Amino acid sequence: SNRRVDYFLLFLSMPPIMAFSEGGRQLIVVRHGERCDFVFNAPGTKSWVKRAFTEDGAYTPFDCNLPRNVPRRSDGFEGFEKDTPLTEMGYLQSKLIGRAIRDQGIHIDHIYTSSALRCIQTAVGLIKGYGLGRSDEQILKMNIDGGLYEWMQWCRGVRPSTMEQADLLKIGYPINTAYKPMFSVDDIRLDETVPQYYQRSHTLVQNILKKHIKGTILLIGHASSLEACTRQLCGREIRGNDDFFALLRNTPYLGSVNAVEHPRRGWELNGSVVPPLTHSQNYAFDPSILTLDHEQIKKRTDKEYSYAA
Repeated sequence: SNRRVDYFLLFLSMPPIMAFSEGGRQLIVVRHGERCDFVFNAPGTKSWVKRAFTEDGAYTPFDCNLPRNVPRRSDGFEGFEKDTPLTEMGYLQSKLIGRAIRDQGIHIDHIYTSSALRCIQTAVGLIKGYGLGRSDEQILKMNIDGGLYEWMQWCRGVRPSTMEQADLLKIGYPINTAYKPMFSVDDIRLDETVPQYYQRSHTLVQNILKKHIKGTILLIGHASSLEACTRQLCGREIRGNDDFFALLRNTPYLGSVNAVEHPRRGWELNGSVVPPLTHSQNYAFDPSILTLDHEQIKKRTDKEYSYAA
């Protein structure tokens, strides 16, 4: 719709790369990478989890974009139904943005991430892409906080699954075990309103900023995090539901926004610290199409066109 395009153009009109003002803090908020369920859970088909796992939990990826390996989780492989991992492309996206942040000469001092697995894995990819050595990885560890979890009504009344910290440590994820999260997803209301989500996000950001009086803080969250973590910080009123959802729909994977602190003016949005990440979609190819005759090809392509329309 025209309204959606207007919001998208508004988002794009923000300066793509802005210099960081010396001396103040900056907050970089990033959406997670491409997620398995959104790619492979087509309507009317089995979920990717049911297709990739046997009943006893043996995992065999059926697409090159599924992760080669998945972490073991205490709640069983069924936990991936409500806590999806990244696709291979999602992890690559994360590494590309980590590299781009490094290329801009930005030093990341602190990393906070949502407790959703897709966000934790995005943090891992960003750290890898940033090019940190083994010793630096021991210093720059992610702080996991349920306060960065997405608006709870997306969970449709079902409490989300999250991986146990012990399971994440077993696979070598760099986690700050000393960090005490401000929120747990188990304590957030499933009927949380949009204003309550804004307030949760703002409260968490305010508490994070109290801990760090200088430096660059990277937050890894969800599509809505870019808006909710910066709106009130920059002195603006929270948006109505329609505007909130419009901005959310137009925030792509690894979209990022930068908020900079000025000594007198306070916090202001400052575009993105990295160029955008743009690529096309790639659909699954069925080689059997090469064996079809004219009528069969026409029938299949007409059917696919009707779905697309």
